[in-house]
Amino acid sequence: MKTHVLLLLCLLLTGRIAAQKTVFIPSEFSSAPLNTWSYSKSYQSANFVVFWGNVVGTSPATYSDPNLRFNPQSVCDTLEKIYTKFVTELAFCSDVATKNLGKYKIIIVMNDTWGSGGPSGWAFGGTYGNTIGAMWVHPNATRDGAVISHELTHALQGMISIQENTVGGGYVGWEPAGFFWEAHANYMRTQMYPRFAGDDLPRWMGTQSFHLSSTRHHYGTFKWLYTIQDAEGINMVNRLWKESLANEHPLITYRRLKGWNQSQLNDFLYNYAKKEVTYDYTSNNFGSIMRAAREALKTSEPHYVWRLYTLLTQISASTGRYVVPDAFAPQDYGYNIIPLYPTCSSRTVTVKFKGHTEVNSTAGWRYGFVATNANGTVSRYGALSSANESQISFQMNSNETGLYLVVMGAPTTHTSYVWEPGWPKIKRYPYELRIANALPEGYQPDYRAAYKTNGHTHSNGGGWVSNTATVAATAYVGPKAIVRGSSNVSGNARIEGTAWVENATVQNNVVITGNANVWGGTYSGSANISENAILNNCTVSGTAIIKGNAMEWGVSFGAGVTVGGDAEIGSCSTAGVYLQVPHTNNGRTECDGQSATHTSNADVNAGYTQFTDTQMAFSGSVACTALAAAHASVTALKDVVVYPNPVRGQLNISMRNFSPDEDVLISLYNSAGIIVLNRKIKATPNLTLDAVAEKLQPGVYILKVSGRKEFVKKIVVSK
Repeated sequence: MKTHVLLLLCLLLTGRIAAQKTVFIPSEFSSAPLNTWSYSKSYQSANFVVFWGNVVGTSPATYSDPNLRFNPQSVCDTLEKIYTKFVTELAFCSDVATKNLGKYKIIIVMNDTWGSGGPSGWAFGGTYGNTIGAMWVHPNATRDGAVISHELTHALQGMISIQENTVGGGYVGWEPAGFFWEAHANYMRTQMYPRFAGDDLPRWMGTQSFHLSSTRHHYGTFKWLYTIQDAEGINMVNRLWKESLANEHPLITYRRLKGWNQSQLNDFLYNYAKKEVTYDYTSNNFGSIMRAAREALKTSEPHYVWRLYTLLTQISASTGRYVVPDAFAPQDYGYNIIPLYPTCSSRTVTVKFKGHTEVNSTAGWRYGFVATNANGTVSRYGALSSANESQISFQMNSNETGLYLVVMGAPTTHTSYVWEPGWPKIKRYPYELRIANALPEGYQPDYRAAYKTNGHTHSNGGGWVSNTATVAATAYVGPKAIVRGSSNVSGNARIEGTAWVENATVQNNVVITGNANVWGGTYSGSANISENAILNNCTVSGTAIIKGNAMEWGVSFGAGVTVGGDAEIGSCSTAGVYLQVPHTNNGRTECDGQSATHTSNADVNAGYTQFTDTQMAFSGSVACTALAAAHASVTALKDVVVYPNPVRGQLNISMRNFSPDEDVLISLYNSAGIIVLNRKIKATPNLTLDAVAEKLQPGVYILKVSGRKEFVKKIVVSK
């Protein structure tokens, strides 16, 4: 007996027998319909208590409606595993006996089980009574841990300000830090369930040039936390919450904890941005999971890879000058990834960078090269550059198959943006490039070659059309544009630039241009869709203009509506200019008809004039002495040149930098899209066709030269 007493005393002294947590009943449970709660409609585990309403009775596991049916024990079993990960292993929040989390069980309220007026919706996390964490979840949100791990993080985030950072920290009650609650919750979810890391990846790739704390991607802006975790461990991420000050942005918390200045913070964030090329993260196998998710999208749903790579606007092909389009210009800590395709056998690429500092008072940049391996992992990082103007070079090694330029907006002074300030109120950092011995994304000869299968070039414009799509001869499809799926393009519609149209009906005088991406829906009248606009199953008619980085799903626009900036709005046919998500912070409401001169549309960024050739001149010689040979994964500068054009007699076709043993198919289409010549040959530098001998009638023809790459040329046969 004495031995047992001593053993019990030792256990108590060492804390191995913890006091059982109790259930805190919040004041909200005294009001209908939550006042119908009872312990007979609840379930408890060590750290959780689940309450449900009368709708599902006392046995929710056998309830007739499968959408409301749930097993309380299974829900708690899953939550207990997540709790162990977050609290015990990762030590995000303390549950020692003296803290509230050590005294009370986290409350789970099952949504849509309480009847009229009761808690409803998908899933939410927070606290009750400034005392204990809570979650309000629909039964369907409890199935696999993905949702409840996110919401449990919110409950624990709320506990930080209740019990650990009680002097105004913990990012409570300060709007510019609101994004971090969602970003961190998804980050924590990947600690428990790494397989969900790629959720919402299309949106992230489509908004990676936006400022880091943008509410257009706040669920996905957590990968900078993996940069911290890989370098310093997860405790530093925890410290952001536990040691934050009142009204402090998370980046400023980190800057303060590190003892850095703004320039050093910018260097760190560029270190994160460059990792995004290959998702170069090691913790939790996060990098390989993200790479696999991205490759799966490229293969199976390429229309979702909207703005992964930045497409520059060419100023001059002869001098290799480019400017970043306004829609792609990086915002605060946003970044551009620009693939470069070497054209010189030395594989040395030189870039002259010059930023437009006149656009705003905080303009700054970080930039550099990233070289990759054939398996998609990083090989080397080039040196970081921070000057507003400089010339940088990089020579690829023989084993390296990809080269990228990464440019990040690096503000000289940090700005903490309110929730939904609106596109015109966010600083952007435009720049210009001069590139020697390489072509940027969109200008390489085999641009989008992977998606040009089972189709043909369109007779009017030379763009690519899938065989499953229908494009009228009167409609124009430009040489870099692509029409896929069950699309039907008719009338005088024009698909220009690098626009992507899939499963959509486009008719009348609609113009889809720039880097616009249209999937599904109907587009008619004189609507104009341009720049980086993304439309998914929308209806656009009249003279509506959709531009900028507008991103829309299943809505209708008509009349004189202009939608641009970073807008995501509902259906509207009231003429006006909509460049933001409507919010009290930007003074806009849905479809309010405000004009371009409304204060919400006044841009904080000044305009600029493009630099001169002299300003963008290289220092020293950057000439290439020999064109690049073909590499397995680096595009050589292959080309097809035809002359004379127009032609009356003999047409010369020069296949430059083709392999001598390469099989090539020569196809010629008339203006009606009918093949009038189809001939398979071995590639040759000099091929001649006799227009008279081939009985070609005067008119416009499309010549397609298809080998390992495909080239399209417009030929005019004259009388």
